[in-house]
Amino acid sequence: MLPSKPSASKQSSALAEPVILGIRTVQTAVNVNDTIGEALTALRARNIDHPVVYVYAVDDDDRLVGQVPTRALLFSPPEAKVRHAMRTELTTIPSDMPLGEALEIFARRRLLALPVVDSEGRLLGAIDVEMFARESLERAERERVRQVFETLGLSIEGEESLTPLEGFRMRMPWLLCNIGGGLLCAVIAWLFSDLLESVVWLAFFLPLVLTLGESIAMQSLAISVGIPPEKRTLARALRGLRTEALTAVILGLVCGAIVAVASLVGSAGGAGALTMFAAVAASMAFAAVAGGAIPLVLHAFRLDPSVAAGPVALVVADTATTAVYFTLGLMLLMPAAAPAA
Repeated sequence: MLPSKPSASKQSSALAEPVILGIRTVQTAVNVNDTIGEALTALRARNIDHPVVYVYAVDDDDRLVGQVPTRALLFSPPEAKVRHAMRTELTTIPSDMPLGEALEIFARRRLLALPVVDSEGRLLGAIDVEMFARESLERAERERVRQVFETLGLSIEGEESLTPLEGFRMRMPWLLCNIGGGLLCAVIAWLFSDLLESVVWLAFFLPLVLTLGESIAMQSLAISVGIPPEKRTLARALRGLRTEALTAVILGLVCGAIVAVASLVGSAGGAGALTMFAAVAASMAFAAVAGGAIPLVLHAFRLDPSVAAGPVALVVADTATTAVYFTLGLMLLMPAAAPAA
């Protein structure tokens, strides 16, 4: 059974922190009782080290009462009061609001900045579009890293609280999956022991062929896992597999040609080069289809394809690549031989 997926509350622990921890100090607040001329003089006297997005109006107790449009500051008479030029319609964020909720409001309102106030309405600071963009990128990066780790059979959530026994129980099933795949590859190699004794250089290139198969399988797996669950339809799945297979064929032909040339340099001969070319191209195409299909199979059985599909894909890619490699070697290099029983 696949490990349970980390809860949403754990995944968003960073976004549950209060917004007050990430706000920027507002250096463009003016007193509501000042005139426009006095407000401009006060702003010019300050060493403002961030872009001026909005000018806020506060009362004598630093309570936020409005926002002064830049146009009003520039074109209102100097003797006009700030209170007469400001707008009172404001969207504010309480200081104890979770950062995730604040970012959602920011995205929904499409403003350049949102003021943050305490329980009494005093202006504490603001989150601006720069912070919104930074937090959104970090949020996306955290989610990407989380998915990568889960694909490999690991969870980065709550790792510090795991005991050694809990860590063992979480990881060992997938290591057993890898051990099983490795033993299966060893059995396949043993079946072709006569071939390896006659053509020793095949063993030298096996790690390279396995690496290429594993790489293309994990790439296809990552693309397949990245499809949102609500969009995983059969038509889209088949279309995606077809695209991955054709892409893998092109990649396999290019990589196979490179490996074939390398085998020629290693005195493998024309038959050896043809074997390497065919083995790399065929194994990469199969591994790509396997990597893309495994998440779909897991999803069909109502299992989370983002959790530990990686080890399964690697086992399938390794065993298939080993079998294809030695079978093609037997057909092209020793047509009269048969695998050892």
